Amino acid sequence: MTEPLTPSILDVLTDDQRRDLLRSARRRRFKRGEVVFHEGDPGDAIHLIEKGHVVIRVSTPMGEVATLTVLGRGESFGEGALLSPDSRRTASAVAVEGAETMAVPGSEFERLRAAHPGLERVLTAALAAQVRRLSGHLLEALYVPAEQRLLRRLEQAARSYGLDDDGGARGPTRPIEVPLTQDDLATMAGTARPTANRVLKAAEEAGYVSLGRGKVTVTDAAALRRAAR
Repeated sequence: MTEPLTPSILDVLTDDQRRDLLRSARRRRFKRGEVVFHEGDPGDAIHLIEKGHVVIRVSTPMGEVATLTVLGRGESFGEGALLSPDSRRTASAVAVEGAETMAVPGSEFERLRAAHPGLERVLTAALAAQVRRLSGHLLEALYVPAEQRLLRRLEQAARSYGLDDDGGARGPTRPIEVPLTQDDLATMAGTARPTANRVLKAAEEAGYVSLGRGKVTVTDAAALRRAAR
């Protein structure tokens, strides 16, 4: 079973609450590879992704960088900034390609929470989505082979990249380019790069992906979905 994409946290708000929240947000644009914030930075805002994709990365005890997940349009990150005024970022966020976010400062969110108690559901929904994702990954790490985990992370990323700007799915036969490296996919699946390379090579030979420099193109999304189950 593949992991569902996270619904927009704005879906839990009324129209008035949604408008008030977005009026308080600042539009921010990031170039490809630009850091939105670094691990350890003060947590001062929550970001709602309007365009593009953002990867969340952490530093390992060995000094390496691990990619945790890739987020797309309608998803959010940085919710931990709203838990306490002195919170710090527990991970780094980097734009995969050109990205735009609506950033709501923590102080402004607190003001809105006082005016609209229902906004508490935004934070609850975002944190609940994180818990579901992390719990699912933990269960997979314990019971699902590394090869299948990697295909699941690729399939999830392909679904995110396979959405049109309005959130609808693109044609089923259209190739989907996922601009993630094999290292990214390996760390997202909790495995080693040689394993990722072997699995992706086999998928390429099977005809449902094509490998390129710094990217994986999914040529048959249905076949990838079946392999990831």
